[in-house]
Amino acid sequence: MENWVILSYFWVLFLFLGSFLNVWAFRTLSGTSVWNPPRSHCPSCGTQLQARDLVPFLSWVVLGGKCRTCKEPISWLYPLGELATAMLLTFVVRHGGGRWETLVDVVLFLLLITVTLTDLRAKLIPNKITLPGMVVVLVLRLFVHTDPIWVYLLGFAVGGGLLLLLALVPNGMGGGDVKLFALLGLGLGWKLVLLALFFSCVWGTAVGVPLKLSGKLRPRQAIPFGPFILLGTLTSWAYGLQVWDWYRQLFL
Repeated sequence: MENWVILSYFWVLFLFLGSFLNVWAFRTLSGTSVWNPPRSHCPSCGTQLQARDLVPFLSWVVLGGKCRTCKEPISWLYPLGELATAMLLTFVVRHGGGRWETLVDVVLFLLLITVTLTDLRAKLIPNKITLPGMVVVLVLRLFVHTDPIWVYLLGFAVGGGLLLLLALVPNGMGGGDVKLFALLGLGLGWKLVLLALFFSCVWGTAVGVPLKLSGKLRPRQAIPFGPFILLGTLTSWAYGLQVWDWYRQLFL
């Protein structure tokens, strides 16, 4: 019971953190400071939001998904980002591999959730997030690493290198995806970043093919790949080592 109480505290904390990630994503895309102005405002009418309008998820539900002042719709990405952050990070804390390793994992997924939100909004994975993210994760990995440090440096090279090759293919990956997978390689190591790429493609195919067959997606219409990278990375993080061991026993 005590563990569930602690996880409930984490859930609430991560809901508010998800609200901040929404602000970070939106302001990065709009070219404004994350910290100034300090209070959030309606992007439609500019009204500064009051404390009662800033309760993660609940405020969106109470307001019916509309601004209290101008009644313009509030993007569904706000509650989605808050709930996804709370669910995913609580799962990471619950199943993490130790206090400091879990800290690295939380930072990695915070960055990944943020760029997923920017990708859903504008089909863009900004350098303003991935490049500083690389520095932060690298510094963390210098002090926290369950494997030799070269495993993570090789992950950086493998993750970025493979995506760079795919970026050279017409209609392949974008430059933002290349930097993101380099970042993921630093956090996960070379084995798990390979599996993250594989699972990302599996998730993308599982969603994209039915959409194309149903006519909801035009033949050359691009869809944001960020959500599939998030799902693929989570799958690799949770089950990658078991999949790797199974593959070695089966084929090697």
